[in-house]
Amino acid sequence: MATVTEFDYIVVGGGTAGCVVANRLSADPKTRVLLLEAGGGDRNRWLHIPIGYARVFGKPEYNWIYQIQPEAQLNNRAGPFYQGKVIGGSSAVNGMIYLRGQRQDFEHWTRLGCTGWDYGSVLKAYLRSEDQRSRGASQYHAVGGPLAVSDPAQPHVVMEAFIDAAEQAGIPRNPDFNGATQEGAGYYQTMTRNGRRCSAAMAYIHPVRGRANLTVMTGAQVERVLFDGHNADGVSVIVAGERLTMRARREVILSGGAFASPLLLQASGVGPGALLQQHGIAVLHDAPDVGRNLQNHFNPWISYRCKQPVTLNDQMMTPWGRLRLVLQYALLRRGFMALGPVYGGALLRTELSPERPDVHIHFFLFGADRVKPALLPFSAVMATVCQLRPESRGMVEIGGPDLVKDARVQFNFMSTELDRKTVASGLAKVRYLMRRPALEPFIGDELDSYPDVSTEEELKAYTGEVRGTAHHIAGTCRMGVDERAVLDPQLRVRGVGKLRVVDNSIMPTLLSADTAAPAIMIGERASDFILADAR
Repeated sequence: MATVTEFDYIVVGGGTAGCVVANRLSADPKTRVLLLEAGGGDRNRWLHIPIGYARVFGKPEYNWIYQIQPEAQLNNRAGPFYQGKVIGGSSAVNGMIYLRGQRQDFEHWTRLGCTGWDYGSVLKAYLRSEDQRSRGASQYHAVGGPLAVSDPAQPHVVMEAFIDAAEQAGIPRNPDFNGATQEGAGYYQTMTRNGRRCSAAMAYIHPVRGRANLTVMTGAQVERVLFDGHNADGVSVIVAGERLTMRARREVILSGGAFASPLLLQASGVGPGALLQQHGIAVLHDAPDVGRNLQNHFNPWISYRCKQPVTLNDQMMTPWGRLRLVLQYALLRRGFMALGPVYGGALLRTELSPERPDVHIHFFLFGADRVKPALLPFSAVMATVCQLRPESRGMVEIGGPDLVKDARVQFNFMSTELDRKTVASGLAKVRYLMRRPALEPFIGDELDSYPDVSTEEELKAYTGEVRGTAHHIAGTCRMGVDERAVLDPQLRVRGVGKLRVVDNSIMPTLLSADTAAPAIMIGERASDFILADAR
């Protein structure tokens, strides 16, 4: 007989947003909260050392591996796509960049009818979550929240040259990408402290594991949401090979991310009716946009040989260099081991967006092989071009009984003229910036010989050849007030009761930012809505 256990709230997914919600709801000792995470625990030390990103990202022990369908605009390329499979979710395996998005992004959400998501409201949520001791409290930063956010402990000579080169290219120096303006070049703030990663689990779950009313289960794979009529009242979950039924008196909250949450809705009978019937799933509520509106940042890169031995590649090439890395970290919490994969970058405007930045350059202090996951055997750096607000839209849908292996994912990257032109313009700006005088002592030959473009056909071929995608997926359970919106602005699933989605899938449009900090903010705002409804 299946085990049945009852809670007030069940949070499905112990990822970036789910950890926030579980913490905030369980702050009331009278409220019983269950957090279910299909991945494992985070005891591996590489999950906590910033450079450990390279040791865990893409590994099946810590990542769900989805398969992307061939992309027509990218010469039919296909391949794997990774999402965090561990307590803390992708915040435990990502690049740790803390970037919130532009004020105009949230103003656009409110114009779409998403009340409660204006810039002032989301800034309060960001501040409530933040512990920014490097800068102290101010209009744009806070001290005392759960999430450690830090500035780099020390500058780097090549990064300083990059910022100087940006100024020479007309891009202003920006000391705070999360301040009054996002535009400019500078160092990133990261979700770290004292050379240690601060995942959502480290920030929101580990400090409160002693709460008697909070139950955290890892290795718990949820199969579907259970309903009493049209009201969610629990989940069916597999733990150690045993099927369990968990009941929720108040709400079930899906926080699986922009792939897992829509797939779980579809498996539970909430989604496009024809798709569900095709897979033998009874249609509880025909919601055609569940799994649609998939957005991601296309993120191609250009690599350069470095003239001086000042990159991570250099230190990794010799036993002494590797020992030095370890000693710097062990004794001082300094050096490349204490850094995320990206130290700084620039947000800039192309001619296609004269009012605000539409391209984000990530500047890497190492160079990687384009085919295999390995550093180049010589000194090198990379710069990526991230189009911040793509028009291209994709989808994710069930393709069989396994919600990961059988999932059908299609991004449709570069499927609009604006996207193609923005990426091409961004790449041209990178090339110009990298040849400014300030970088001349460091930057050698370009290692990616992309052609110049002039005609529309050349442009299509050009952006079809470049490679690279960020892992900033969003939009597949979008909120809104129109009849096709999956959620209302309080993140309640339309057409059913007692069910919400809380993760980056709720975004109607992708933010102009890396998406870890926004996921934290979404968890905070959702907690406000849930607690208000409970009162």
